[in-house]
Formats: sequence, structure tokens, C-alpha cells
Amino acid sequence: MDDKELIKRIMEEVKDEKLREELLRRVAKGEGESVEKILKKIEHRLKAQDSLAKQEIMYGRTEKIAKLRWWGDLLFTPVPYILFYVLFSGIILFWSYDIYGSFARIPKLTWFLLGIMGMLIIGQIMIDIYYLLEGKKEYERRKKEEEELEK
Repeated sequence: MDDKELIKRIMEEVKDEKLREELLRRVAKGEGESVEKILKKIEHRLKAQDSLAKQEIMYGRTEKIAKLRWWGDLLFTPVPYILFYVLFSGIILFWSYDIYGSFARIPKLTWFLLGIMGMLIIGQIMIDIYYLLEGKKEYERRKKEEEELEK
């Protein structure tokens, strides 16, 4: 990449005034290769901002806290869904038992709808856990790319 293209790229991509001046100074000294590496790092970081996996770290949390939060999310994702299902089905069954006088007389449609609702909740739990696991894979991939850029 020649100096004119490099200067144009610096002016477009680098928003920080001090960093822009430093990069332009390096181009003037003839250190184009190091400037290209720095621009690649900046481009990689801009891509990382779009990554869901990096959002925890981008919001100022350390990597350790982001990992702890991820594990907490993974472990406690099913809890609200399960509590909702238990409370909702308990209320419906209590109400139905009160009306019909025994569990054997509760209409099969009620049991069927509670079963469908349970399957939907299990599906939603699986989707949420899948998103968390895919986010971790993306984070690992981005981290590996960043380490390769550092070399």
C-alpha cells in the first residue's frame, strides 16, 4: 500500500486525534508496515465491537468478570422459565381442581395445553443456552484472531 492510500485510510478509520497524528508521523518517517499493522488492529477492534461475545469486555468489564457473568448466565438461564412454568401450571391446576373436584376430572385439553407450554419453555431454554455457547465460541475465535494480530 502506498503512502497516499495509507494516509487516506488513516483519515477515514482513525477517530482519535492523537493516534491519527502519531500514525501520520510514522508514515512520514517511512514506517508504513508498522502503520498497516496498527490499522489492522483498529479494524479488528471495530469488528469486535459488533460481536456479542465481546460486549461484556467492551463495556469496561474485565475478562475475568465477563467469564463469571457468562457462567452465571449459563447456569441460571433456566431458573426464571422453570419458576414461571411451575407457578403458572400450579395456578391452572389448583383452579381446575377447585372447579372439577379431582385431578382425574380435569379435561385432557388442560393437560395437553400445559404439556405444550412446557415443551415451548424447554425449547426457549435450549435456544438461550445455544446463544450463550455460540457467543463463547465467537469470543474464543476473536481472541485467537487478536493474538495472531499481536504477533
